[in-house]
Amino acid sequence: MFLESSPVTTWSEEINRPQVHPTAYIHHTAVIIGDVHIGKNVIICPGVVLRADEGSPIIIREGSNIQDRVIMHCLQGSAIEIGARCSIAHGAVVHGPCVIGGETFIGFNSVVHAARLGEKCFVSHCALVTGVQLPGLVMVPAGKILQSQDEVVFLPEAGEGERSFHNKVLNINDELRRGYKNINHLEVHHLEHRARIKRPVWDGMEGKEALTVG
Repeated sequence: MFLESSPVTTWSEEINRPQVHPTAYIHHTAVIIGDVHIGKNVIICPGVVLRADEGSPIIIREGSNIQDRVIMHCLQGSAIEIGARCSIAHGAVVHGPCVIGGETFIGFNSVVHAARLGEKCFVSHCALVTGVQLPGLVMVPAGKILQSQDEVVFLPEAGEGERSFHNKVLNINDELRRGYKNINHLEVHHLEHRARIKRPVWDGMEGKEALTVG
């Protein structure tokens, strides 16, 4: 993993370093910068970028999973808070100011910015949620562009199907976290290839040799 302190700037004279709970797992390709707080039993997957060098802090609460290539960053003077047992799925962008309530699912390649989401929301894949506040237990459909508070009242409720799906995501990612934490060192296994050998090729090619893989 790449952990780095935030720099001194005209808007911040403090140097802040990430704070990571010992039970959390962070993949070695993740980049964590500045005033980032990663809580108990969190998993940070490959390629994640959590950058709290402009706005801060970025807070990831207990039991959440931040999946591959998720990006989080904050505008100056703003912050991000991810509640407990949230899933931020592959490729999502969460940009502060933003508060995401506990047990909320944010789908693949979705964008959440300048928004406050209540608990147990379900934002489906490739949605855009910006400039709104959502109560708890609502679903944003896949591909939905939600940027008006007036539209929020028409959103459907997150049903049993969405809750069941999210629970599976949480359970799988926690098992992965525990598995990765139990690996004491990285073991890379290479396939044992046979050496290239020279052999004669006879069919009309007497006297010539070819390289083959045995």
